[in-house]
Amino acid sequence: MAKRDDSSPNLESSVRSALSLPAIHVLGDFVMKPGSGLAEREIPDYELLFFPEGTGTVYRIGGREHVLRQPCFIVTRPGETHSYRYDRQEPTRHLFVHFGLRGLPPATLPLLLPDGPSVIPYEGEFLVTLMKRILVTAHVSPERLQERGGLLLLTLLAEIHGLCEDGPKSREAVKLPPQIEKALSVIDQAIPAPISVEELAQEAGWTPEHLSRSFVRHLGVTPKEAITRRRIELACQLLLHSQRSVKEIAFEVGFADQNYFSRVFKATKAVTATEYRNKNYHPRYADLASVTGGESLYPPNRVFFGERFMDEITRGGRP
Repeated sequence: MAKRDDSSPNLESSVRSALSLPAIHVLGDFVMKPGSGLAEREIPDYELLFFPEGTGTVYRIGGREHVLRQPCFIVTRPGETHSYRYDRQEPTRHLFVHFGLRGLPPATLPLLLPDGPSVIPYEGEFLVTLMKRILVTAHVSPERLQERGGLLLLTLLAEIHGLCEDGPKSREAVKLPPQIEKALSVIDQAIPAPISVEELAQEAGWTPEHLSRSFVRHLGVTPKEAITRRRIELACQLLLHSQRSVKEIAFEVGFADQNYFSRVFKATKAVTATEYRNKNYHPRYADLASVTGGESLYPPNRVFFGERFMDEITRGGRP
């Protein structure tokens, strides 16, 4: 049997040395309040966004207005003056990533050239899965974001360019089993009301034992832990997006006892609810709509930072 050479570079380092990968700066998955918006601005880097649902959101760039009535990617380039006016009636969700090119010539990614498209309609799942995977990496393994996330982003940009050249194509993505998707949906709809693992299993069509094993296999947590995490993530959003007291928020997300909520919150977040609010509150969060669910592998309404934090990007609003 061949002996492993621990001195050899790992795959990610090899990829980094062999390729010029985009440098990821900041990324997230936000749900904006109805009627909010982003004032006219320019950014010093590139931004890729995905709007998963058609809404009345208006994207204005270069004197043109685009009403985002179908799922689509948006590409914004350095120096382009643009603004957003989110749907007036419904919350608007979008995923975003800011990035630079390092030594990568823009000509290698024609999508990013100044005359490239700004809005690219997309109804499939494969490319969205790539973008979500970058967010999962930022949340779970931030130390690997530049290598893994950069390679995923490079692939994503190349695939979107292929869409522009060849037209939309049907792609299949690896998804969670529908029973787990159903269970997560039931959790989101039930919160803040109590819900048992047995009720979840009945809704999903599995036995409680099989549901628990499947949750651990696919999500890394038990159904009970998933329910608690959903409650705590919603509490985190309310701490940042509202002026309610910690006691009020505890009751709103389904905890009958504030002391128990405080213990669970600190065990989950490693800080108290008050410390979390003091540490993370920023006026820009005022336009975010509190939501349950989102992605099971990373929380919504959360910013993740990559290689560097750029004040000029975040000054005055969302990156």
